[in-house]
Amino acid sequence: MRKLLLLFSFLLLISCSNSTKNNQRDQQLKVATEKTSVKFTENTHNFGTLTAGEIVLYTFEFTNTGKHDFKITAIESDCGCVHAHYIEDLVKPGEKGWIEVEFDTAGLVGREYKTIEIHGNSNELKHLAIFAEVKNELLDIK
Repeated sequence: MRKLLLLFSFLLLISCSNSTKNNQRDQQLKVATEKTSVKFTENTHNFGTLTAGEIVLYTFEFTNTGKHDFKITAIESDCGCVHAHYIEDLVKPGEKGWIEVEFDTAGLVGREYKTIEIHGNSNELKHLAIFAEVKNELLDIK
């Protein structure tokens, strides 16, 4: 009888644990499918004139202007010299979020234009861009 009671308790515990995991997964799927609006303070940033080898940072700020949570699923760049990451991956309606961009100018020269794509559950794909004029003593483009 004790073994049966122990087995029943164990099964009940496992089913509750799975129920919690299922609820969390359902909530994540709900956030991922509900579209929302996001507005960036600015979509571009000009670093001005830089010297090759400099590493500079800039933080883009945005606000979730929609009615649902904004979930960032990925950030992509067109160049390995740009690394972007988010401070928080889930931003509630009315709250602010930040995306920090690091730009490494090593080996670059001339006018540089780099793009960053923000993937998430916003109504449209978000694009950011950075600019710079990179001076490089080792390379001279005329």
